[in-house]
Amino acid sequence: MQFLKSLFCLHGFDNRTRFFAISSGVYVLFSMLASALTNSIFISLMLLVVFSIILGLTSLRRLHDAKFNKKWFFAPSLTFTLTGIIIILSEQSSSYYLLIIPTLCTAILLTYQSHTKKKYILGYYGPVDMSEYQQDNNQSKQSQYRIEPTLVSKNTTNYYYSEDDDIQTFNQTSKTENNDHSQNQNRSDKETDIGELIRLNLLNNRKAQLIIVAVIGITLIGVTTSWLINYLDSSDDAVIKEDDNKPKNSTFSSILRNHPLPMPDNYTLYLSDHSGISINWQADEVETSLLWSQQTAQGDTSCKEISFNKGTPIRTLSVQVEKSDGINTSYFANFSPLDSQELIQALAFRGDFTLCGYNFSLKGSQAALATNKQYAQWVEY
Repeated sequence: MQFLKSLFCLHGFDNRTRFFAISSGVYVLFSMLASALTNSIFISLMLLVVFSIILGLTSLRRLHDAKFNKKWFFAPSLTFTLTGIIIILSEQSSSYYLLIIPTLCTAILLTYQSHTKKKYILGYYGPVDMSEYQQDNNQSKQSQYRIEPTLVSKNTTNYYYSEDDDIQTFNQTSKTENNDHSQNQNRSDKETDIGELIRLNLLNNRKAQLIIVAVIGITLIGVTTSWLINYLDSSDDAVIKEDDNKPKNSTFSSILRNHPLPMPDNYTLYLSDHSGISINWQADEVETSLLWSQQTAQGDTSCKEISFNKGTPIRTLSVQVEKSDGINTSYFANFSPLDSQELIQALAFRGDFTLCGYNFSLKGSQAALATNKQYAQWVEY
């Protein structure tokens, strides 16, 4: 629990090792969880908020530790937040390459050395009590410096060193070690820190700066290109899928139906823009949208022609099924413009007809046709 509290601490200090570990964990966990939760945008955004706060706070503690301008606090966290939003909303795997931008900001902040001599626990120093993680270390150090009594012989007389002598000897040894450690520490402080050296070389190296800018530019161009390609591919797939969902005889699905003429036995005549006749009636619901197509010779064979009580049957071009009012199912039998006059003559002077297994009476059809000039032109007495 104390470790979790230290992750959300505002006033503490994080050394380089802890800052690197937390930042790396944030990037890796976000990448894994975001890719696993692609279907849950809300949860992904909530995780992004939590990770952004953790990254922002560890950046702030790193700035405290480096005694640097706090404006840098916004660089890693803001770039990570913006990149995370793009990754979640775009749902493109190539978007993860954009994480290189906040990673570079984190790397720059990592180059600044610590300017505080603190007693870090797990890389942290601050108001959160982390002493529970130090107990084992203290015990191991105490056991390491435990002094065993020594048996010494002098002038053929055996005796033990007193405890005070052992403590005095240990204190002298400790002082010597501490002096050596302080001298080494002072010597190392005078040397240039490797992180500082890397940053200074980058700032003074024009080519290195251009390489970094080029890497970022290439990444942005590559991600943008990938988005465009995926968008065009998805558009093509949508068009293909839409075409697949259409009836195979797509020529007939685009027929314009004009001049509706209701007939006595609950069917309606329509006239296409090319003077082709369509017969419409309500019927039972079926799963397919194309009952019959002359072009493929597939479907319900009872729909391949209209049969009259006498005379020659007339072939249909197609029989389509549509939802006329969103509830009722309508059949549309489409005929060739070449057969329009023959079909109207048969409807006017025959007694009945059968189509798709449905039987219709033609009683009163002649009078209905005569009232509409669009169809009356084909009626010959």
